[in-house]
Amino acid sequence: MKQDKINIIILVLIFLLILPFFYLHQGLFLIDTGREFYIPQQMLNGEVLYKDIFNIYGALSYQINAFLFFVFGQKISVLSIAGVFNSLLIIITLYLLSREFLNKPISFLLSLFNCFSLVFPTFLYNSNLTYSFAIVYALSSFLLSLLFLIKYIKNGNKYCAYFACLFAGISIANKYEFIFYLLILAYSIKNIGLKSAVKAFLCFSVIPFISYLILFAQGLNFNDIKISIELINNLIHAPLIKQFFIKTSLSVLNGGVLGLFAFIPILNIILLLINRKTIIQNKPLCILILSAIASSAKSFLVLNVNHMGVFLLPVCFLAFIAILNINYQKYISFILTAGILIFACSDFSSLQQKDYFMITQKGEIYTYKKEGVLINNITDYIFKNTKPEDRVVVMPEGCIINFITDRKGDNIYYNLSPLFYYDVFGEKNIIENFKKNLPEYFVILPIDNREYGFSFFGIDYAADFYKVITENYNLVFSKNDTKIYKLSEP
Repeated sequence: MKQDKINIIILVLIFLLILPFFYLHQGLFLIDTGREFYIPQQMLNGEVLYKDIFNIYGALSYQINAFLFFVFGQKISVLSIAGVFNSLLIIITLYLLSREFLNKPISFLLSLFNCFSLVFPTFLYNSNLTYSFAIVYALSSFLLSLLFLIKYIKNGNKYCAYFACLFAGISIANKYEFIFYLLILAYSIKNIGLKSAVKAFLCFSVIPFISYLILFAQGLNFNDIKISIELINNLIHAPLIKQFFIKTSLSVLNGGVLGLFAFIPILNIILLLINRKTIIQNKPLCILILSAIASSAKSFLVLNVNHMGVFLLPVCFLAFIAILNINYQKYISFILTAGILIFACSDFSSLQQKDYFMITQKGEIYTYKKEGVLINNITDYIFKNTKPEDRVVVMPEGCIINFITDRKGDNIYYNLSPLFYYDVFGEKNIIENFKKNLPEYFVILPIDNREYGFSFFGIDYAADFYKVITENYNLVFSKNDTKIYKLSEP
């Protein structure tokens, strides 16, 4: 136990030594990261999730971040620091979970591996400043749930089962990613007894219940939920979402050495079958592997660690190493060391692209030069030429501009990439909505949507919507394919 404490302290120190290189050098603000700032801001302005704000994730992460904004102010650094603390929680929990199956040195290396594979990548898919706080909050609570579940299986302490259910509920209240894990959890505690099962269910339900009770108290109703479910169903069954995942999966083939990690879920199945007799006799290990398989269902065939698959890698790779530990212990240190070096080189190499120091009204951050210059140009214009009450709708997306300038956009149609424009909302509905409620300004950004098979908004797609803009607005700003339109005087 003493050595474990020392290892955790060393892990935290290494984390803190590396952090200054990457702090405020992560995320992609014009795309998804900006939305993570804008939605909590709008919630503090009285807007209600699912009623006034379109949202495809659980409510809890946005409620947490709105609370953080309320307490500490609406600054970029607030959510950045929240992400860092959550990343530390993930790394420490992973170490403790690893120690249930592996020795101290291997657990230490595995945790260090996750620092570089998950925490410090500079693009969208990291756990500090990410494409979705819902997934990173869901991941940390899922890992805590799994840790307490393993402890319950080992020692039979019912309080461990209760905590496993509590954190599972927190995870699902953030994002559905680990929903199949609930089957493993329910199976593992099925003999806990009726009275204890009721307590376990209450533990699971309490946070999701409070989360949505708050929304109903704010004015959400069942018709709003029905509409949201219909839109999310459109997203799930959208032809363009299938195309998106096929393209991102195939991109693994160009991912170099990192592409090797794409096949970890399949390898887990193969190794499970090969070692089934040993694994079945070891219930904690069996539950770990089944939890990893259940969690990776969405990315089972290809776990793209340069994309969303990186958030499933921690548990999948832990299961992989735990299975190797049965018969192939001598290879584990080499695999982990090689993995650490590969991801560390990738992380530090990518830092060179984040060389633009962007100064905004909401804080400072390093980003790509093209992104930073564009954001500064637009926000400067908005501050100088618009009123605080003016609506500024950024297309096809770019909520960070609304966050920085404190100008409201459109809280339903804030993302009109081809997926949402055609398959989720529908072109006709979008055009009819804006014809009835024209904002004071439209900002058109040159965001390439090639992952959906299209290029630029108003050029390669959404031509009819763009026509509505040009017929009702005057072009007041044009620079580097970025355009700002102001509503014509009546």
